[in-house]
Amino acid sequence: MLDKILIIAKGVAMGAADVVPGVSGGTIALLTGIYPRLINAITGLNTDSIKQLFQAKFKSFWQSIDGNFILPLIIGIASAFLLLAHPIKHAIENYPILMWSFFFGLIIASAALIIKHIPDKKPIQYLWLIPGILFGLWVGSLTTIPFPSNNIAVLMAGMLAICAMILPGISGSFILVILGMYETLITAVAERQWSTLLIFVCGAILGLLVFSRIIKWVLNRFYNITLFFLSGLMLGSLVKVWPWKSSELINIMPSDHFEPETIKAILFMSLAFVVVFLVDFLGRKIKSNSN
Repeated sequence: MLDKILIIAKGVAMGAADVVPGVSGGTIALLTGIYPRLINAITGLNTDSIKQLFQAKFKSFWQSIDGNFILPLIIGIASAFLLLAHPIKHAIENYPILMWSFFFGLIIASAALIIKHIPDKKPIQYLWLIPGILFGLWVGSLTTIPFPSNNIAVLMAGMLAICAMILPGISGSFILVILGMYETLITAVAERQWSTLLIFVCGAILGLLVFSRIIKWVLNRFYNITLFFLSGLMLGSLVKVWPWKSSELINIMPSDHFEPETIKAILFMSLAFVVVFLVDFLGRKIKSNSN
């Protein structure tokens, strides 16, 4: 029972990370020592296991997806989404500079932490930060990818966001920001718009079926390179979450903003650093105690 409670707690931490456009739930899974098991459980959801489900071979299906692990994890993630979505939506609407400053700090700290934890780093591998940063700058410079506000867009957003959520380093919520779907989904969670959420979940499941094996293959063969690239992508994409924007949503300097709140913004960025490195410390503590 205690191990289930611990998995739920880790799921809550992952959900809390994924609900804000900064830290990835995959990063939390990596730091708390459950990432390999998570990837194996996800890749267990495939056409064979789905056939087992439709053939009423429930025990085989449950074992294929490591249900004793994945169910409490999903409970934790869902709980965090339901508890945090409304407060975050309220905070973004009423304190945009402070919230985006917090997200800005989260992304920088997370990228630094991911690089710190890459095993057996070689100096040449740091070069993979450059294409990641350049790609991130390009993506972040887009106003938003012009996704229409319809059910197909929500389905596609689910497919793309879930891939980011399970990758260490890049936030699924940040992908939603780039797609222009973040407020749509955070509102759907906060206001319990179940039809929209169901379509998003279907997209997420479809995304796992399509991409999970590719993700596992890439990480198994190019783990360090992938994490360096993703860290660069996060750093380059900071232009997207720059806290100070004009009325036309163009990035401006704090001095050009009518109400910059610069000191508070710096404090919120600093708070984000504290949160990320505290999570890292607790994650290593939990990991060492479980070994």
